[in-house]
Amino acid sequence: MGLFMYFITTILGQAVFIIGFVVLIGMIAQKKLWFQILPSVIKTMIGFTMINIGGQTLGVALLPLQPLFSKIFNIQAVPTDIGAAQTESLSEIGTEMALIFAFGFLVNLLLARFTKWKYVHLSAHVSFFYAGLIAALLKFNTSLELIPLVLIGSLLLGFYMTISCAYVAPLMKHIKGGEGFTLAHSSSVGLLISAGLAKLFGNKKNDLETMHIPKQLSFLREMTIALTLVMSLLFLSISLFAGAGWVAENISNGQDIFVYSILRGVEFGVWITVILTGVRMMLSEIIPAFHGIATKLIPDSIPGLDIPLLFPHYPTSVIVGFLSSLVAGLVGMLVLGLLNYPIVVFPALIPTFFTGAITGIFGNAFGGRRGALIGSFVNGLILIFGQAFLLPMVGSYAPIMRILSETDYAFYGPLLGLLLKMIGG
Repeated sequence: MGLFMYFITTILGQAVFIIGFVVLIGMIAQKKLWFQILPSVIKTMIGFTMINIGGQTLGVALLPLQPLFSKIFNIQAVPTDIGAAQTESLSEIGTEMALIFAFGFLVNLLLARFTKWKYVHLSAHVSFFYAGLIAALLKFNTSLELIPLVLIGSLLLGFYMTISCAYVAPLMKHIKGGEGFTLAHSSSVGLLISAGLAKLFGNKKNDLETMHIPKQLSFLREMTIALTLVMSLLFLSISLFAGAGWVAENISNGQDIFVYSILRGVEFGVWITVILTGVRMMLSEIIPAFHGIATKLIPDSIPGLDIPLLFPHYPTSVIVGFLSSLVAGLVGMLVLGLLNYPIVVFPALIPTFFTGAITGIFGNAFGGRRGALIGSFVNGLILIFGQAFLLPMVGSYAPIMRILSETDYAFYGPLLGLLLKMIGG
């Protein structure tokens, strides 16, 4: 058992190894030679690591906004230390979470091999934290012992990994750059809702990515430049509302707010550049390698990959989607405050950026500018209200859910929690 847990936490717990194994197995299945396999595996792992580290660091770069908003709205600040939150969150469910993660991935592979749902969920960092959500809901809302809890949790995770990839897949044919894969991310229900609302209320002809921009401002079409400027302005405007003196004393370590804001924007641009470089490296290797798995091991299978792969094709939608979801989260926070909701809830800024960006992309693809705004705004409302309903249900997992609760957590989590309460645990 100890060796098995070591394998799960040390090997499977590192998503980069899973991605490397996929390329290795796919190229072996295609009978490639070792000197072809080795560089491809290394390039894929480097590309994935660039995406992963870039995404994590980019998300962390947003966290200083939280105490700024807390000051502006006079709301008790919520801790934002991800490491401390993860340690506290796993204190009571670490074993259950690791086992559900491992066996849930096995369920996903079996479903892909033997059913019509031919989707292999390769975003291991996504499924790892979703395993924690399922473990927490089962542990704190039922009286199940370890073995039945892990069995039920693994089935729930495996079906979630498979079905979420499956219902996003038909939408991908309308997404530029989405050829050859589906998305494996916990924003999946937000993508469905965003696409549906965009079809109903949007106008596909008014594409954000093709709208007219004066020649002098054409540089804004480059994502790195646009996001650097937008984030610098966002930090600056929020710092002005919070008060320059307060920011210098409590947030910026004495830096002037103009300098601080520019540095935060440049830092954001750096990590977006890292992500985009990683996207190009990983896609060039993993899609051809996965062809070997799709033809030899799991016939007709399709990989489920992470959402930043689409960001290079929709730079404006990424920005609009994030800002729209952020505004919705702040509106939802104020509504909860006016209703005297007993738990302090704050927009989770990392999920707000990533799920807002991707729902903005899908909203724009299906309904243009209006679709992007509506889809990502509704996504922001789901994030804030769903988090409010979810937190009382997950016990010690609440700290990490305050920071990393994405759309599927906020939507499916409360539903599963209510179901467990209805059937009496």
